[in-house]
Amino acid sequence: MLYQGRSVLRAQNNTLNQCFEEQINARHAVVTNKLPNQSASALGVLFDPTQQKLQQIDHDWAECVKGHPIPLSTFKTLTGESYDSASLAGKIVVINFWFMGCAPCRSEMPALNRLVDEYKGKNVLFLGFTPDRSASLKPDFFQQNRFDFTIVPDAKNMASSFHFMGYPTTYVVDQRGIIREAWLGGGGLNKLYPYYKAKTAIDTLLLMSSK
Repeated sequence: MLYQGRSVLRAQNNTLNQCFEEQINARHAVVTNKLPNQSASALGVLFDPTQQKLQQIDHDWAECVKGHPIPLSTFKTLTGESYDSASLAGKIVVINFWFMGCAPCRSEMPALNRLVDEYKGKNVLFLGFTPDRSASLKPDFFQQNRFDFTIVPDAKNMASSFHFMGYPTTYVVDQRGIIREAWLGGGGLNKLYPYYKAKTAIDTLLLMSSK
């Protein structure tokens, strides 16, 4: 069940920063001890024990951050709208950290856009936080890379407060501002991974709120 189990217990004993530090230290230990003849190319990602360990570490990080409140302060969107914790209360929020030069970020945009289309009018807010400055986010970029999330520029400090390892990183947050799902990366060869990962969490939260 989404709200129970190890993730809640870990949230009581960890901060987002501690989850991040555990992840970084564990990944460093695995990479340091990697055998010279192990390869991460071609089918190596599927069968290389090092890659499998790294995937497990990232999964453990996601479990660790579940149950934590999101560290959101007041922020302004690219179109000038202002949000704070009060304005987000009662909404399911999907938060995606991305930036223009991130190829995996651009690759997952179609799957994320599918979510926006599917949950219109269902009290779900989709926010795309980027460290890119407002002036650099030109219309021609979005003409070539459609992204239907509400864009929040200049979000470098916001990203730092979440303590995640890299881009893209995505969170699904419940109506009380608590992280209920999180993942790092865009899913690799599975282009619909972000869609199904978020959809499962969103549908669970909507079901719980309807009871």
